[in-house]
Amino acid sequence: MNKRQLWKKIKKRGPILWANTDDIMRYAGPLYAADENGELTDKIVDYMPQTYTFKGVPTYNSYSAMVPCGSKKNPYEFMYYDFDEDEGTGEGWTGIDLYNPLAFQTEKAFLERIGVGQG
Repeated sequence: MNKRQLWKKIKKRGPILWANTDDIMRYAGPLYAADENGELTDKIVDYMPQTYTFKGVPTYNSYSAMVPCGSKKNPYEFMYYDFDEDEGTGEGWTGIDLYNPLAFQTEKAFLERIGVGQG
């Protein structure tokens, strides 16, 4: 399969997850600023996608599904959100190259399997 065909399949499948994905850690939603005492305010500073826990991996961080961000020329590029559970803050988006993306489960299939609808 050429790169253009692969990119079409990747886009159609959507976000993907690692095989050892265990459960939802945090639901998607806004991240709020803290005041000088560390208390949350009403000020939204960022938006975080849903993150997950993984079998066999301590939950110091949770990660979102890997979202395709490549192109027809390079279909292997994905990005995922990293949330630091110890600090309670989002670390932001991280890029990753996956050379076998069709072997990963889709986020949609995982959520269906655990009985959670996507809203």
